[in-house]
Amino acid sequence: MKHLKSIIAVLVFTLTFSFSQAQKKIKLENSVLWKIEHSELKEPSYVLGTLHVMCKDDFEISKKITQTLQNVDALVLEINLSDPKEIKAMQELMKNPKKISQELSEQQFEELDTLVTNVMGVPLSNFDSYGLSILNTIMIQKMLPCKEIKSLEMELMTLATEKQKSIYSLEKVAEQMEIMRTAYPADFALKQILLFESYKKDFGEAIIAYNNEDITTAVDLVSKDIYMDENATTIMQINRNKNWVEKMPEMMTERSNLFAVGAAHLTHDYGIIHLLRQKGYTVTPVFN
Repeated sequence: MKHLKSIIAVLVFTLTFSFSQAQKKIKLENSVLWKIEHSELKEPSYVLGTLHVMCKDDFEISKKITQTLQNVDALVLEINLSDPKEIKAMQELMKNPKKISQELSEQQFEELDTLVTNVMGVPLSNFDSYGLSILNTIMIQKMLPCKEIKSLEMELMTLATEKQKSIYSLEKVAEQMEIMRTAYPADFALKQILLFESYKKDFGEAIIAYNNEDITTAVDLVSKDIYMDENATTIMQINRNKNWVEKMPEMMTERSNLFAVGAAHLTHDYGIIHLLRQKGYTVTPVFN
């Protein structure tokens, strides 16, 4: 189950950062944590922009995040990986994917084989039955210069459980898998994997920016024009953000929450911060 959760964490990362910059940029203050207030709310809630995976040596949960989690009633993630039913659903949905050799032309397969062999040390045929989505997940983990990877969502989930906080989600696993399927046709998935070296460099710089709490720069680094795709932007970012902002008010009325979502969901004019402000909420950065 631990290995499966690691795969899901990277899948969430993929969903978060493959999107276009063809929208209006909104410069945000340097903070990963934001306070949400409204005159009709008894208590404030908070939204945390995460960078889903990074090396253990680069990973740290700041005091302001742990204190916030202590003070709220519940943790809300994109998907609830503490729910056994969700884990089982992921296992079922990941069964029998379409083989990579069935999705790509012979020329595409050979091109990808060269990259996979260089990065993984074994030929693409070893991963043929995994499908492109899982291969993409494995390749993303190889972008990190370490063997031990940490996921902020996983660590928050552990802390919430220890503190006996309720854990909720904005989506179901089945919804995310459907998003992956529709947003990642074979040609687009192949393009993303083939940009491995470029993305590896930008992701490394994004980690530095994120740890400095400069989420705008972090998101911009991994959402350059070469990574853009209008279809993915609409499905993975714009539509999801709108859906979440429709769900959040009721959740905030019922209890105080710490929402933890990918940092890319906070920025731009279609980001959660801007959308909540349009709905009349006061959203302000929480500094150390």
